[in-house]
Amino acid sequence: MTKSSWKETAELVGIIAIVVSLIALVMELRQTQSALSAQTYQARAIDAIGELLIVADSEHLAPILTKTDYGADYEAVANLNAGDHLRLYQYLRARMIDWDNEHYQYEHGFMDADFFERTTTKSVKQWAPRWRAIGLTEGREEFREYVDQVLREAPKSTE
Repeated sequence: MTKSSWKETAELVGIIAIVVSLIALVMELRQTQSALSAQTYQARAIDAIGELLIVADSEHLAPILTKTDYGADYEAVANLNAGDHLRLYQYLRARMIDWDNEHYQYEHGFMDADFFERTTTKSVKQWAPRWRAIGLTEGREEFREYVDQVLREAPKSTE
């Protein structure tokens, strides 16, 4: 091999190495961005859980939850005064944020599928009609679509 062909081969190998390094860097950045997004959603859920704890400690919430069957008795919900309605709304909102976070974690591979199906999906089937009845809507389109799917698959009540 001549000196110029060695040089061309070395340049080609160098260019390939640079391209491979850039691809690896892009993949690493995507993973980091995904992990940071998951952390943000987790922080949001922790805030919602903190909200739930504060509300659960409230002397006002227990009677509201009992009276309305945790928001499932729509007639009782309709008869709440404005303050109690707001307390129930905030309670259901915090629950929804927690399940939205679990859905986000699952979507991005940070939650076990078995756990998600046995807990989150079961909870969403039970609670989504309540938060929709009180006027709450899911913030993320992906979560809204998931909730719609879960509700379509849920057996209809015979009440």
